[in-house]
Amino acid sequence: MRALMVSAILVLVFAGPADSARLNPVERQAINRTLDAFVNSAVRRHNVMASYELVTPSMRAGISRSTWAKGNLPVPAYPARGSTFHAWTVDFVSPTDVGFELMIESRKSRSDSIVFIGEVKKVHGRWLVDSFNPSATFGGSGTVVGPHDFAAQSGGDGARVASLGSAWIALPAALVGASVLLLVAWFLVAWQRNLREARRNKPRPLHPVPVARERRAVDAALRSAPKRSQ
Repeated sequence: MRALMVSAILVLVFAGPADSARLNPVERQAINRTLDAFVNSAVRRHNVMASYELVTPSMRAGISRSTWAKGNLPVPAYPARGSTFHAWTVDFVSPTDVGFELMIESRKSRSDSIVFIGEVKKVHGRWLVDSFNPSATFGGSGTVVGPHDFAAQSGGDGARVASLGSAWIALPAALVGASVLLLVAWFLVAWQRNLREARRNKPRPLHPVPVARERRAVDAALRSAPKRSQ
């Protein structure tokens, strides 16, 4: 069942549209040369500066030569098998623009492969890579990884699943923790304020009236008063 699913996905991925019939064989050979040089340089990370001249200005926009030379490319690294990569299918084609899909096998495992979706444009008579993004990977266990699981890597020897940076995880957690602490502190301050107000407004007990002492004084005064004659 898993083999059937993988086969169906491969058929959908590599089913070339009718536009592929309109691509001139001479142009395809020129694109082959560009892709061969590009994959060996940018994807395999061999002599990465060679690929700097194989991409359009828009693809390397904002990336200096020195940054590119360090391997900081807008393309994920992958341990590609072989040195020629001509088994690509056409998604769309025009005289100066071709979209394609290319599956590359891993040299580490014959059962692993990766699919790239790319675009080449003809600039001043040369076919240059304008985009080259991973679409899916196929593992020997039948697992399939989609495009949202990828991130361009600056180095390394294989495609890696993207992981969210620890800073982006720690920042929301810190904000939530700070909010909880502020809420607890506000409740404590309010509770202490109310407690002080309650103590301040608490009615004081009245002193007991010394009734017995006053009564004894009255009795003593009555006894000491002169008695009236009968």
